[in-house]
Formats: sequence, C-alpha cells, structure tokens
Amino acid sequence: MWSTLRNTPDRLPYTVNGFPEYGSGQITILKHMDIRVLLADDHQVLLDGFVSIFESIEDVKVVGAVKNGQEVLDFLEENQADVLLLDINMPVLNGVETCKKVTRKYPDVKVIALSMYDQQSYLKRMVQHGASGYLLKDDSAEEIEKAIRAVTQGERYVSSQLQDRLTSIDFLARKNKTVFTVSKREKEVLELLSQGFTDQEIGEKLFISFHTVKTHRKHLLSKFNAKNSAELIKKALEKGHL
Repeated sequence: MWSTLRNTPDRLPYTVNGFPEYGSGQITILKHMDIRVLLADDHQVLLDGFVSIFESIEDVKVVGAVKNGQEVLDFLEENQADVLLLDINMPVLNGVETCKKVTRKYPDVKVIALSMYDQQSYLKRMVQHGASGYLLKDDSAEEIEKAIRAVTQGERYVSSQLQDRLTSIDFLARKNKTVFTVSKREKEVLELLSQGFTDQEIGEKLFISFHTVKTHRKHLLSKFNAKNSAELIKKALEKGHL
C-alpha cells in the first residue's frame, strides 16, 4: 500500500514504491539531504500529478502515497517522512483529525494541508492542529516546491491565493523568517507609505479609493506582523521589500 524504507549495503536508504502507477519495483536512492515527502489524497489523479511534479525536483523524493488518514498513520509507524502533503477531505480519517494525530505523535513531520477550499475557516482549523502550511490544489508546481522548502526550514507557508485574506489569522507571524508574497499593488502602496504619503494621497496617485488603500495597508500590517506604519516600513526594509 505504501513505500517501505530499507538499507542498501552502503547504508543509503532507498524506497520501493508500492504503487504500480509509479513504477513498482523501481528503486529511488535517497541522499542524505533529500526532503522525504509523503502524499495523502484519495484522488489517484492528484497523486499522479504530485508524483510527476516531484520527479523533476532532484532533492525532493516521494517516499509514499496513501489515500486516507489511517494509512498515513500506518505508514509513519514504519517509515520516515519530512513533509506530509495532506488532503483535508479524505475517507476513514479526515485531514483535520489526521493532522492533529501526526503533529502530536510525529512532531518532526511538517504538515502542509491541501484543499480545494479557500475559506479562512479551513485554514484556521488546520493551523489549530499544528499544520505548517496550507496550499490550494490548483497552486503551481513552483509554489508547492516553495512551500515544502519553507516548512522544512521551520517556517510557515500559505498559498499566495490566500494571503490577501489573512486578516484574522495570525499564521504567518513568527520570530524566524516569514515566507510570503507582496502583490504588485501592495508593493506600490508600501513604497508610497515609506515616502511619507497619507492614505488619501496614495489613493490619488494610484487612482484607487481611500478605502482600498486602507485595505492594502491592513493586509501589509498583517503580513509583516506590524502594529503601525512605522513598524511596517522598518520590517519591510529588513526583509528587502523596500
């Protein structure tokens, strides 16, 4: 049902993928610094798609692919993974409950939630149970790779499609480096704020309403975990956004 880890004579671990669709019997040598990814989704097409994505990334290796939460737990009983890409809606044991169990029993495994839903309620539930990331299933291969690298470095990551809506969830704010994107419009607002322009003046320069400027500023404050515009500008400078 899933990949199993063994040791070759030279002590390098490898995986034998148990899914015929992925080339059963083929051996993938895992190097010391490879990121081991476990996939969990009850849709075979999506599993195939993720495997295809990771085949093109040299240091990211799929060590297993399962179709429900119980299979995730069974896999981790006998095998190791660095990152779990976890579908929220699965049979037997759903993603929320699986996330809770995995983060408690296997704290070194970083969980990235996968969902078709972009509501904050789903994100909030996964965050509460220890997820390190949240991606939408239509995110690009580049963003998926970026998320995996971020969480393995102890950071948190949220799909760029959701970041503008993170108004009530303090998810990206951490003491360590934060991974997020700043939209083109937010960048323009940020630059004008740093030059001392008021919200009204920024609106006039960018041909947008005063209220739209306030909304962009609110999102920027949330992303940078800043209490006011002065702190926002300071943190933006530190992170290279200005």
